[in-house]
Amino acid sequence: MTLDNFSVVLVEPKYDGNIGSVARIMKNFGFSRLVLVNPPKLGKEARAMAMHGRDIMENAVKLKSFKQLEGRFDFLVATSSVTATDKNYLRTPILPEHLSRTLEVKGNIALIFGREDIGLSNEEIESCDLLLNIPSNPEYPTLNLSHSVGILLYELSKGIWTGRLKKKKKFQELSGVEKKVLLEKFNALVDLAQKKDFDRRLAKKTFRQIISRAFISSGEASTMIGIMRKAGDAIRRNKDKASKQ
Repeated sequence: MTLDNFSVVLVEPKYDGNIGSVARIMKNFGFSRLVLVNPPKLGKEARAMAMHGRDIMENAVKLKSFKQLEGRFDFLVATSSVTATDKNYLRTPILPEHLSRTLEVKGNIALIFGREDIGLSNEEIESCDLLLNIPSNPEYPTLNLSHSVGILLYELSKGIWTGRLKKKKKFQELSGVEKKVLLEKFNALVDLAQKKDFDRRLAKKTFRQIISRAFISSGEASTMIGIMRKAGDAIRRNKDKASKQ
């Protein structure tokens, strides 16, 4: 699947500003298909909130009723802040982190968000293939519309965007070869700086444990290796000068 397989559907949104905010968050995560079911008139607030996502809002598909969704999409995902009891099988949801693993389908997928005040009806949820809930504080479980959209779009797109970031050296994890070189340089530095055998072993063991626990990028490792190399060279030069005096 690609991001173009997904459409964000807002069912009877009350406030045009929310539509603009949704368009903006869609732009943030690389989604472009917006569908509005019986929306209000889009005014200045919508355009102001959309920012660079204004093109998404202006190109949105507008439908008159929820029923028109069924013929346009191959898979409908309803969202709701209400999970109800275990006996209410109509409201048995999945969680956001399970969404990308669940959608092993081809075709167009609709992520459907209900009205700001009452959400989606039981009949609308029943007509969908899947129900999704974003866990939140039970004392106030209803999230802002654009926040809900943002959470789901992040879950769906994070693999793409994190994959691009990890191509940069600063985000690449330390490789086995780099770890070996880093430990060798540190151990050599310890051998130069510490005289007692116990202190040497303790320093080497401590550093190895720190490296094993911490996330160190390839770029950070290169920086530390360079510093250790220069420090070792400086210590050797000072020792050579002291021996010649």
